[in-house]
Amino acid sequence: MKEILIVESPTKAKTISKILRGGMKVLSTKGHIKDLPKTKLGVKIENNFEPTYIIIKGKGKIVREIKREAKKAEMIYLGCDPDREGEAIAFHIAEEIDGDKEIKRVLFYEITKEGIKRALENPGTIDLNKVNSHKARRVLDRLVGYLVSPILWRIFRNRSLSAGRVQTVALRLIVEREKEIETFVPERYFVLTAIFAKKNGEKIKFCLEHRKEGERIRNEDEAKRLKETLQELKEINISKIFTEIKNKSPLPPFITASLQQEAARKLLFPSKKTMFLAQRLFEGIDLKEERTGLITYPRTDSKRVAEEFIQKEREFIRHFFGEEYLPERVRHYKDRRDTQGAHEAIRPTDLEKRPELIKDYLDADSYKLYDLIFRRAVASQMADSRYEERRIEIALPQLEDYLLVANGRKRIFDGFEKILPSEEREVILPELKEGEKVNLVEVLLEERATQPPPRYTEASLIKKLEVNGIGRPSTYAVIISTLFERKYVEKKNGKLYPTELGRKAEEILVNNFSSIFEINFTRKMEEELDLIEEKSKEWQEVVREFYLPFVNELKKSEENIPKMREDLREELPEKCPICGRNLVYQWGRFGKFIACSGYPECQFVKKEEKEFLEERCPNCGRQLVKRIGKKGEFIACSGYPECKFIKKEELKLLPEKCPNCGKNLVERRGRFGKFIACSGYPECQFKKRKK
Repeated sequence: MKEILIVESPTKAKTISKILRGGMKVLSTKGHIKDLPKTKLGVKIENNFEPTYIIIKGKGKIVREIKREAKKAEMIYLGCDPDREGEAIAFHIAEEIDGDKEIKRVLFYEITKEGIKRALENPGTIDLNKVNSHKARRVLDRLVGYLVSPILWRIFRNRSLSAGRVQTVALRLIVEREKEIETFVPERYFVLTAIFAKKNGEKIKFCLEHRKEGERIRNEDEAKRLKETLQELKEINISKIFTEIKNKSPLPPFITASLQQEAARKLLFPSKKTMFLAQRLFEGIDLKEERTGLITYPRTDSKRVAEEFIQKEREFIRHFFGEEYLPERVRHYKDRRDTQGAHEAIRPTDLEKRPELIKDYLDADSYKLYDLIFRRAVASQMADSRYEERRIEIALPQLEDYLLVANGRKRIFDGFEKILPSEEREVILPELKEGEKVNLVEVLLEERATQPPPRYTEASLIKKLEVNGIGRPSTYAVIISTLFERKYVEKKNGKLYPTELGRKAEEILVNNFSSIFEINFTRKMEEELDLIEEKSKEWQEVVREFYLPFVNELKKSEENIPKMREDLREELPEKCPICGRNLVYQWGRFGKFIACSGYPECQFVKKEEKEFLEERCPNCGRQLVKRIGKKGEFIACSGYPECKFIKKEELKLLPEKCPNCGKNLVERRGRFGKFIACSGYPECQFKKRKK
């Protein structure tokens, strides 16, 4: 009986072909074969939102080959990825196969000899509920992207911009965090540290803590009074010592979101790179005598691991680390309610393929990611690490509301940290007894200030999206990548900053579509898509409930476009040399520029004029020039781009004093104009808006 297997990836097809050794013809679709048209909406709104899928340009030859091979075959297996997207691809392939051929759906959770055998022995049928869930998502995303994006094009005169159902919510999170940082007012507080010594000279540091948890010393005079009181102590007894043994449990094996977060944090990989490498490790790598997949399917939100593999993990731990590194019971990790299907967590397919043994067959980045996955998977079934935590207290009769406290933490058993070393620092305290006398060495008074919330990194943004149920983990890499491509967001030192364009676009989208670009609404939509997959709701019903309020907001925003475009213009005092009207900042295809407010009657556009200075570049000796950039006017070398010297801004000292530290305030220039800040930066981070 002639059988064929169709998958979506050439790499996957190559691996399966090698494993089957010619036992079955394996074809690849090279991704989706059908999609919505690029130049039309592709959704028949009046016909119950039915999407109009067409063969993707360039895929006709592949479809013809599939049809030709299918005619010769008696059995056709569809082995696309085991998620909604893979199900949709399988469905579209089945639609193109003529006649009454027997078609079976097989799910490969790992591309290994055992994984392929298991899948082919247990074939099923295409899951139409999954297909419908994917269809609903595709229609929802098309309605938003196709109908809202043109509003941005018309306002900014830039067709490279886009709006997205999840993309815009991610942008909103980044912009709102930036606003929090800008409006944050630091509060100063004081920390007192007393250093004592034992009789043998060994020193120990104590912090002054208020008995009421979280209470800070905010008054400088009060802090000085407390310091003077502490300096009078000279010699004092240890009051109490508390010792507690605490266990630290390993984290579960990776799911898609946690893999992206950890790879960003530890390996500094962008999420897009992580998913590319993970897919490659899944689809197959050539080793010395075989080609095989090294990890299970990387698009999963399940922490479940097959019992058979857990037993192999326990044997591995027993062999390499010893019986004491095994917990008494097998660890099972709880999944979220909305976890998809029979997926497993991301784990290695074969524990004999230890990272160090196959390093020569992997590029450097693939090795790092595989090593991360391997260690996390094994660690998840190892024993807890154990720590001894000590808290030493000194009661102060003169200061009844306060205690001097020293906290220590010492590891007494490494457990799972044997394979996954801890990044936490141990704090080893000297041996002390209750009642033991210690002598005061010095008292330190330090002024600090509360810090604004940190900007998102890729890892923390993914965490925020995951916790709030926004989008699917498998889409996070594409969402973040799109924000960069549209120039809505830029990355500096690993932090995500909204650009001026990103802020303006977010403001327009959120103001005009407040109901759909909202966290709770987006989370609810994800839950609705899950209900479709569970056959608890019809996909057309979900789309209809979304569309009715959406189309009302769409009509209002389209009527409001002229006003939004006018609001975007920033008038300048400078006059147009042609018609005398005011010049304004406009937006166009290449960003912000200066032009006549009389456009389109007057089409004057101001070119950047170089104002040469007498001063020379200290690097190359060329003349310096005044330029205008994103942050306004600056001085740089005229030899750019060969010489990239930029003169540091000369700060304008103001008579006003900083309320935190007393130093003079200065006028600085930032990405969004001038602002007032402390001249003591970075020690003092006080800032405020310029009025």
